[in-house]
Amino acid sequence: MMIKWLTHIHGDDMKFSTSAFVRTTLGAIALTLGASAMAQSVVRFQDYPGTGNLMVRVAQEQGFCQQAGIRCELRTIAGGPLGMQTMLSGDIEVYFGPTEVAVAAVARKAPITIIGAGFTDPVFFMAAGAKTELETEKEGYPGVVKSFKGKKIGVTQRGSGAEFQVIDMLADVGLTANDVTFVAVGAPDTAFPALTRGQVDLIMTFSPTDGMCEVLKACRVVVDPRKGQGPKSLLATRGGSGTMAVKSEWAAANPQTVVAIRRTLELSEAFIANPANFGKTLEILRKTFALQLPNAEQIAEVALRNTISNFKARGTVPAMQAVANAMTENKLLPVKVDMAPAVLP
Repeated sequence: MMIKWLTHIHGDDMKFSTSAFVRTTLGAIALTLGASAMAQSVVRFQDYPGTGNLMVRVAQEQGFCQQAGIRCELRTIAGGPLGMQTMLSGDIEVYFGPTEVAVAAVARKAPITIIGAGFTDPVFFMAAGAKTELETEKEGYPGVVKSFKGKKIGVTQRGSGAEFQVIDMLADVGLTANDVTFVAVGAPDTAFPALTRGQVDLIMTFSPTDGMCEVLKACRVVVDPRKGQGPKSLLATRGGSGTMAVKSEWAAANPQTVVAIRRTLELSEAFIANPANFGKTLEILRKTFALQLPNAEQIAEVALRNTISNFKARGTVPAMQAVANAMTENKLLPVKVDMAPAVLP
């Protein structure tokens, strides 16, 4: 009888305790999940209008950021130098853009660490307005560059990778920066109108301007390093043309976040590279395209097809060094730069 009584009492206790335990456990789980979400590092990446930082956009849409344990945010900053300044000031964590800008930062002893790429082959190309006459255009590269003399050339920002690459082209035909007039016209969303309205004669720009030229017939690409046209020094940068960089102090203080960023980029690269995912990638691009133009969806598709093989998580140190060497040869750097110490293995 004593045993039955004890069993009965303990049974009642168990009924009460189980209910209380479930409530307590569920509450604890909710708190843990909330704390986990709060603990996720927020990482702010530079982005550009158009195709921009497509790898991070894909990572956001596909849940790769969350899977890696971070929360990705994008900040549109249309110029590389401004993006680098914004990163160094702490307003974003990750600079994204041409390696030339990162090289210039290293040359000036800026404390940066390159942790990834986003793209690895040259992305800039030279486009001419429909009414821009280039007497030597039929000669192809480098002959066409001789016709750039005296022209207004739009670049994303003064001191940008686009400007450095134009100077590299000019040098191939014995011209210098003094033979042209550089005008800051921003990203494709503002560069394209500047070209079509005649404010500049040419623009050194990036995708989706190629799609705009093809679909809207308002311009034409006259030098395209993506197709092997351009200075040997520029073509040697294939594999290291783009960088994602952070402050070295931040990288040292947040090693797990850096690992998570790199894992996120790897997942995005694999997704974008899979031909079966082209439709989904295009859907993501169209959703984030941010360009108000006629036939914008068609332009987005052309732009993506032209660039899809270029979205890579990491570049190579030798190719980044080639960028630095070309800048040194063209007297664009105050000192010779060794890129290896700035690149995270």
